[in-house]
Amino acid sequence: MFDKLKRAFSNAAKSISQRELSEKDLDESLFDLNVALLESDVSQEVIDDLSQQIKDNLVGMKLQKNESTEQIIASTLKDNFSKILAKAGSVDLISAINKKKQSKGGPFKIVFLGINGTGKTTTVAKVANLLKKSGFSIVIAAADTHRAGAIEQISSHAEKLSIKVISQRYGADPSAVSRDALEYARKHYIDVVLIDTAGRMQTAKNLMDEIGKIVKVIKPDIKLFVGDSLSGNDTINQAREFFSYTEFDGAILTKTDADAKGGSAISISYITSKPIIYLGVGQGYDDMIKFNRERFVETIFNNESLLDSHRGTQTSLPQENYVVPDIEDANVGKDTVNPLQDDVLEERSRVFDPDFVSEDGHDSEVLLTENSTEVLPGLAKESVNDELKIDSSSSFNNPVEQPESSSNENSTTGIEKISNTKEKVEEEEKVEEEKKEQGEKKSRFGWFKKKK
Repeated sequence: MFDKLKRAFSNAAKSISQRELSEKDLDESLFDLNVALLESDVSQEVIDDLSQQIKDNLVGMKLQKNESTEQIIASTLKDNFSKILAKAGSVDLISAINKKKQSKGGPFKIVFLGINGTGKTTTVAKVANLLKKSGFSIVIAAADTHRAGAIEQISSHAEKLSIKVISQRYGADPSAVSRDALEYARKHYIDVVLIDTAGRMQTAKNLMDEIGKIVKVIKPDIKLFVGDSLSGNDTINQAREFFSYTEFDGAILTKTDADAKGGSAISISYITSKPIIYLGVGQGYDDMIKFNRERFVETIFNNESLLDSHRGTQTSLPQENYVVPDIEDANVGKDTVNPLQDDVLEERSRVFDPDFVSEDGHDSEVLLTENSTEVLPGLAKESVNDELKIDSSSSFNNPVEQPESSSNENSTTGIEKISNTKEKVEEEEKVEEEKKEQGEKKSRFGWFKKKK
């Protein structure tokens, strides 16, 4: 995780080796650092602030003989990096829920925000799983009444977790669904209400106004922005716009186990002054870890992994503990299908056979994967294998070149068979053409009589 960001800071520390650091020396080294940070999805605002803090601390500094230049620079980078993250503060979700529960202030309300395709619905299920294991009772509001299949999807997650879902018909007012869930929680003394809202692009003003209405009606205790760590600067821009509409209280970054950059976490915290609360690190309900800024910094500078402690305490998850593919992730800005597991689909390709018609008269579409042993319907595996066998000694790049003769006169290569067949066909066509020409000549000069 975050390997690119680790290399950026490491290279910056190694490049500065003067005994007394001047601003010119720093500018040259910081330029490379700035480029690396930009490539790691760190926003320009963060880079400018970090560079200025480094200059203020290092210009004119004299290093002692026994001091390691690299360690001093790394320590300075680390301290300033920590300050940027510290400005966002932190949120302890479990403690906040416990505090309200003890004060008997009613259900704790959490609204999940974000665009389509970030894994928001799956994240709702992960948070529900976490809170249930922490001893809280939960109800989920299926407030995504726009996307086809959204209610069934969250209901499927809730059924696996044995959690109640409140829903209405598609097209219903999301605020009304959220209010119904809140009323249910009050009547049944439920601790937490999780509100799964529809994904929306930050540029769609009408939908952004709608989420503002939900916030106004429900008055949630915490508003959580869910962003895709792999989307880089897009996630940063989304967070900026969502924050301007909702002033969310924290963020959850998904798919961080596949993120080699890591700049999104820094930039979101800096731009919104709100903390990253959790990181999604897999597709299981348990695959979500609490964001710890101290550990995050150690990960960047000490070449450690955020997943080490998490994986060290986890046992293999049972099959039923893995989440259903997040259909919401299909809708990246529009109603198209794009399942959650992109890493699997990248290795697949759809092949359409226009000539094959099944017994019921319908065209057939076949999904083939790498090293696939599946065959087209109605075609035996043996025949497929025979068709695919190619003599490795043959060359298709030079059709004029003839294959070497074999000691076995009866043995012929695949190319020889094709060549011989082609010659026979051409010879027969030539004979037929000559016969046709002869017939035309006889007809023209009257050399034969028509049969009566």
